[in-house]
Amino acid sequence: MTSFRVDVLAENDWPRLRDIRLTALKADPPVFLSSHETELAFDERQWRQEFLRGDWHVMVRHGPGEDNPGTGTLDIGLVGVTREPDTPSQERYLEYFWVAQGFRRRGMASVLLRTVLDRLRESRVRTVWLYILDGNDDAMRLYQRFGFQSTNEVQPLPNDPTRTEELMRLRLF
Repeated sequence: MTSFRVDVLAENDWPRLRDIRLTALKADPPVFLSSHETELAFDERQWRQEFLRGDWHVMVRHGPGEDNPGTGTLDIGLVGVTREPDTPSQERYLEYFWVAQGFRRRGMASVLLRTVLDRLRESRVRTVWLYILDGNDDAMRLYQRFGFQSTNEVQPLPNDPTRTEELMRLRLF
């Protein structure tokens, strides 16, 4: 029997964050600002610094599957909940959102996002922000289904001014 859960990583889980992030960057390079090559060069100190920015939620599949014939676990999704030093205490950003290709269109992204948003509500976070790259239409539809709205703030990407990212907001309270 296959089941799913969403873990919050601890600082000593930095190898898990590294592994799933590198998998995401390699599998879907156009949907991220960074690259596999850039983050592959990060050392342990850099990965551990990521934990200072927020909480890292990983969707885990437990049980057998084509890519995992045993009864072990497999990390299939990731989202970071971050707060920069100048961000108000009741606001957070979502980053690194990704679900493995074989688990898309099966509701896994919705489960992961719903779980994280519920946890944020329980923590009394009022507003959630995220940036979405132009052309990421599937993610845009997902975010809109959950009530995220455009702020109409669009900015060019620093490394490719022909592409843009848009700021979206969700008010939880």
